[in-house]
Amino acid sequence: MSENYYKPCKEFDECNELIEKYFLTKQYEKCFEGHLKLAENAYPLAECQVGYFYYEGLGVDKDLEKSFYWTERAAKHGDRDSQNNLAELFYEKGVVVKRDIEKAKEWYKKAAINKHQEALEKCRALGVEIDI
Repeated sequence: MSENYYKPCKEFDECNELIEKYFLTKQYEKCFEGHLKLAENAYPLAECQVGYFYYEGLGVDKDLEKSFYWTERAAKHGDRDSQNNLAELFYEKGVVVKRDIEKAKEWYKKAAINKHQEALEKCRALGVEIDI
């Protein structure tokens, strides 16, 4: 997680603790549970993580529809990783939703404006203009 992007707060510290204590030791179920509690309180980083857990089936049954829900929720709350994931994993590939390159471009652009490196590169490749 980018220390420079996420503002210091107790939720950010809790996410980092969950990753160190449970994710890195492959205790995915506990890690998921902790992130879900934070996500239910609308913390964007945790929402992003919950989307990832559902996408990969880590600590929870794989559920692409729930992954989309949490990824989109985090993206709308301004999380740049979720914005990029929403563009790449869902709209560009047509997973759960109908493939929509224009929506993918919109989300790549939002992520790029938030200085997400992969999204910046994708915008260049797709000819999406961004003013940063």
